[in-house]
Amino acid sequence: MDLDPHFNLISLEDIQSEADQLLAKASAGEPDESNRFPVDVFPQQIRQIVKATNESLDFPIDFIGASILYAASVSIGNSFHVEVKTGWQESAVLYLAIVGRTGTNKSHPLSFAIQPIIEHDKHSYQFYLKQLREYDEASKLSDTERKQQGIDMPLKPAWEKILLMDYTPEALAEVHNYNKRGIGVCVDELAGWIKNFNKYNKGSEMEFWLSAWSRKPITIDRKTAEPIFIPLPFISVAGTIQTGLLKELGKENRTENGFLERILFVIPDNVRKPYWSESELNPNIIISWQSIVTNLLGLKVQFDETHNPKPRVLIFTKEAKKILWKWQNDNADLCNNSQSDAISGICSKLEVHAVRLSLILELLSWACGESNLNGISVNSVQKALQLAEYFKRSAIKVYSNISSLNPIDKLPADKQNLYKTLPNSFTTEAGIKIANSVGMPERSFKRFLTEQELFIRITVGKYEKRVK
Repeated sequence: MDLDPHFNLISLEDIQSEADQLLAKASAGEPDESNRFPVDVFPQQIRQIVKATNESLDFPIDFIGASILYAASVSIGNSFHVEVKTGWQESAVLYLAIVGRTGTNKSHPLSFAIQPIIEHDKHSYQFYLKQLREYDEASKLSDTERKQQGIDMPLKPAWEKILLMDYTPEALAEVHNYNKRGIGVCVDELAGWIKNFNKYNKGSEMEFWLSAWSRKPITIDRKTAEPIFIPLPFISVAGTIQTGLLKELGKENRTENGFLERILFVIPDNVRKPYWSESELNPNIIISWQSIVTNLLGLKVQFDETHNPKPRVLIFTKEAKKILWKWQNDNADLCNNSQSDAISGICSKLEVHAVRLSLILELLSWACGESNLNGISVNSVQKALQLAEYFKRSAIKVYSNISSLNPIDKLPADKQNLYKTLPNSFTTEAGIKIANSVGMPERSFKRFLTEQELFIRITVGKYEKRVK
């Protein structure tokens, strides 16, 4: 259902009231049946794909809808950016988490959505092998033999892979360095992805993913190889996670450093393990989806004189910009006036998500023959805001799930160790000595003491631990 271009956005009071109700419901374990994935945001061709896979393959609509957004994001890569205003552009990068209990068909919709990209990687790998054989054959020839045969010594080829499922941070940067159009990371278990953040380089991988979402340049200095510099990174991430493991996401300060707000969560309450459907999927549905992804992957990426991407830029139409600005004003009021830090954080990042989703929906419309890419339309903005509302509700639900975490579990590993080392009651002077012994400066320790959910100030210069 198309929305009226002049529709009225709900008021700040309505949003705050609704958010409070969502938090209360989620905390009480009550399902929120109203937060259904808005399938109508998609072009007709994709709506048919969602409907058919839901009926024949038992794909939950929320899961296949979100998976389509992720596959579109990866396929678009650095081909297009959207300009919000001069000096501020956004890409189609998304971090996506599909949340559900075991057996609720989380992985298969994602696999279906990315299959055309995997097929693209298969073909590009065969082309890479052909180039590698030619390179090896040319390498065996002497300069004289190559000259006689009219062969120039080719550069060593590299596989321009798009999707990664198992990698080290250095390998990921290497792949992205070869494929500057953009890459996707798809992991079956997001909890494992996050647990590995400190596996290779303590603490730095978290910062890497925070920066990558914000599209900050990637620089990696390597001892045994040439350094890597990617000035315009594009890395989209998607994966699944069991509802019972959500608390893992909230550990080690991830509820405070903006990491969780960067993730779009899909967490429907009404999903159950389905009975097998007797309906067969029409092969034309698979062909239809392959065609859409092929159109997006076929978008040409321009490169500058340094061989780095120079994306084409779409701007918002005048009417679309009015709608987006009005929504942002209301959203900013909510951030500023909310009594909940969680809601403020969620809504703050939601503005970037809304812009990125507008770009993805416009390009999906083009891939389905419904847009000429003259700009970001009113239709795409309105539908992106519907998605933003859906993802806002989902984020609140996730936050309520992890808010019961032991406050110690939310700390980084070094602060956890220090907290456990401190006695139940101590003076500031004694605490500074213990902090120094584990490598924490005095100034950092004094800031640590101000965290009220961890420490009680008994008198001047004397503290007691809240969690014992």
